[in-house]
Amino acid sequence: MTEQRNREAAETYFRAFERWDLEAVESVIAEDAVDGRPQSGELFVGRQNILGMLRSLPSEPQISWRNIRGGPSVWAAEGIVEYGEGPVHLVGVVEFEAGRMVKADYYFADPFEPPEYRAPFTERLALDG
Repeated sequence: MTEQRNREAAETYFRAFERWDLEAVESVIAEDAVDGRPQSGELFVGRQNILGMLRSLPSEPQISWRNIRGGPSVWAAEGIVEYGEGPVHLVGVVEFEAGRMVKADYYFADPFEPPEYRAPFTERLALDG
């Protein structure tokens, strides 16, 4: 039962970011959850600080998840976020307990052109879904 609750919470959580529905996001965040941004060294501790950070963004980002997978408690989502300055690749690794988000880490990376020497060994990754 807990595994199903975590699966439903993960789906609710990630899909709510695509709609920028912060009420739905809030509905699955545990009171004592932590949200880390390793690249900037930030750790947002507690639901209110996490939501405060999200609500303070200067504009609503456009988020599109390409892939959501995991379970039973740890879920990862890969996608693209657009803050108005060009797309940024985004990976979220999120832990759920009893249907609540308890820990998240988000990683952001700018896109780049691949080096020519790898061309004979690769296909282009479809980034639109």
